[in-house]
Amino acid sequence: MTPTLYLCVNRRTGAGSCSSAGAHKVMAALQAEIDARALSWEIRLSPCLGHCAVGPNIKAAPGGPMLHGCSDAQQVMATLLREWRQT
Repeated sequence: MTPTLYLCVNRRTGAGSCSSAGAHKVMAALQAEIDARALSWEIRLSPCLGHCAVGPNIKAAPGGPMLHGCSDAQQVMATLLREWRQT
């Protein structure tokens, strides 16, 4: 299975959401980080992953961590490289 990052882009009216917290901006920066490292990871846009108040949220699959507050792509990448073992 291709390593995949599911990035929530849900928008909630009148409440905090991943979209309003900058998920699309994070997606572009994260894609640049992936490309710079020549990783074969995919980013897929996802509906709500829960935890809206601490978004943007990312779920790494298969078997990777759920990350919250993903506003800094470099920090997200460092966390994934440290905590997510790929086979």
